[in-house]
Amino acid sequence: MEVEKPVAKAVSFYQNLSPEEKVEMLFRQYYAGLCKSLYRILRDASFAEDIVQEVFMKVWEMRETLQLDAAMQAYLYRSCYNTALNFLKQQKKNTDIDPLEMVLAGGETAEKNLNLLETETQILQAIDSLPPKTRLVFSLSRFEELSYKEIAERLEVSVKSVEKHMGIALQRLRENLKEYLVGLLLLLISELF
Repeated sequence: MEVEKPVAKAVSFYQNLSPEEKVEMLFRQYYAGLCKSLYRILRDASFAEDIVQEVFMKVWEMRETLQLDAAMQAYLYRSCYNTALNFLKQQKKNTDIDPLEMVLAGGETAEKNLNLLETETQILQAIDSLPPKTRLVFSLSRFEELSYKEIAERLEVSVKSVEKHMGIALQRLRENLKEYLVGLLLLLISELF
């Protein structure tokens, strides 16, 4: 239970915060990363910011019952991706062009972005299916871009333990995402030719 000790400390710290302070803390911690992540798909900073703000409005509405735990980060990313996916689907419905020829900023088509967003949604679902400790280590590495040493220090575990969890995460993700990764690769190759 080596990973749960720091999480328990963090959860007890969060319990001392008011509901408004919890939302503010989440906003400060994740807003920029969520916007950056959605921008890679939407290629429009204002759309990305609007979607992240919409998700935080929902978090604000449920602030009184907000549970801050290791799954909150995954919840925020998934909510943003799902909202963006719904936005792109709505954009596709609202146009008469078939296939969707509407070009978003950066020369990307909305249809390609929709496919990428659906693939990212599948990736997030695969991440959610990881064991809790492994998911936490993977999230700290990939979403917060911490080094293995920084993760080990934050979770009070050895670097070897972090390496073990990352190895498990990458192996399981490769297994669970085979069909999506092949489709993504084919999509990227088709763009080259």
